[in-house]
Amino acid sequence: MGFLTVTRREGETIRLTIDPGVDTEKLLALLLRDGITIHMHRGQRDGHIRVGIEAPKQIQISRAELVED
Repeated sequence: MGFLTVTRREGETIRLTIDPGVDTEKLLALLLRDGITIHMHRGQRDGHIRVGIEAPKQIQISRAELVED
């Protein structure tokens, strides 16, 4: 499992995608067994929240503004 913590404000998003070439059957088995865990913590600045995401390493976790559509 991988873990990433990002700071977000209202209206900002986080995008979860699957790495290309992943064995989807193995990934599905991992997700069914372990799932994805999301931790929410109040940020040190007003209007901010810290979001921690724990997911299988085959799941890419990105701030949406860094992902090209």
